[in-house]
Amino acid sequence: MDPKGGKDMEAGGSAEPARGGADPGHAAPQILQYLDYRDFLRDHYAYRKTMDGGFSQRSFARVAGLPASCSSLLPAVIKGRRQLSQNLRIKFGKAMKLADREYRYFDLLVQFNQAKGMTEKNFFFAQLTQFRSSRAQIVGETQYRFFSKWYYSAVWNYFGIDQKQRHPGIIAANILPPITPTQAEESIKLLLELGLIKKTASGYAVAERHIYTEKNVQAMAARQHIQELGGMAMQVFQTLPAEQRQYNALMFSVSRDGFAAIKDRIRSFQEELREIIDRDSKEDRVYTLTMQLFPNSKVPE
Repeated sequence: MDPKGGKDMEAGGSAEPARGGADPGHAAPQILQYLDYRDFLRDHYAYRKTMDGGFSQRSFARVAGLPASCSSLLPAVIKGRRQLSQNLRIKFGKAMKLADREYRYFDLLVQFNQAKGMTEKNFFFAQLTQFRSSRAQIVGETQYRFFSKWYYSAVWNYFGIDQKQRHPGIIAANILPPITPTQAEESIKLLLELGLIKKTASGYAVAERHIYTEKNVQAMAARQHIQELGGMAMQVFQTLPAEQRQYNALMFSVSRDGFAAIKDRIRSFQEELREIIDRDSKEDRVYTLTMQLFPNSKVPE
């Protein structure tokens, strides 16, 4: 994300930073360094194979207390074809010889990854961040917090056009939809903590122009952020004059190939917009552009 170039978040998008975790074959993977339990299972199995050439999926099933016929369960879970029930989580924890604290993290991580709705995901992610020095805590204290409220981004971008203002009340009055001075103050505090802005003699300036998220958290934060922006868009639509906004809607039928071509065109359009924004040197306002593309009929398999 860039306060000048704009935020580019897509729930379930293709952007994929290098995933966290241990390097199998060199050090035993530590569950607290993971945000996806399937990555951990894959690395754990690879590490055990490195340490013991005779270790197999059948061996894992036997140690877990599962029948030999369940030897294909581990790869099925790793590939996302099977979920882990509470009973299986206990058995997998036993097979991996997880200590109590590690197992509690593993158990919550599975529930976080398998949760369907945002309320569930937020609940389990908050529990994961309670584990000191865990990857969840690190991410939770930085990127995820930033994306949790739309006005954090708005205030960050505001300091890209006005570095001579530090009064929360005045900053709040310049944000649309309106936010409270308390929310502006909250935003400034968070941005300072994350190192995204710095104090100057007269106000605040952008100190870090990019922020990146882990893939798993990116998808979760993006969905929550998009929900907030959708509500904000309707509020602004009802209050701003037409000359200050642009709204368009188009419903159409399309083929699989046509759909793929439209997605490519949207990505190209975003790149074109970014070039326009980068060339613009007289910024005096903050705007949000959202584009939604979703089906209105069942999608054939």
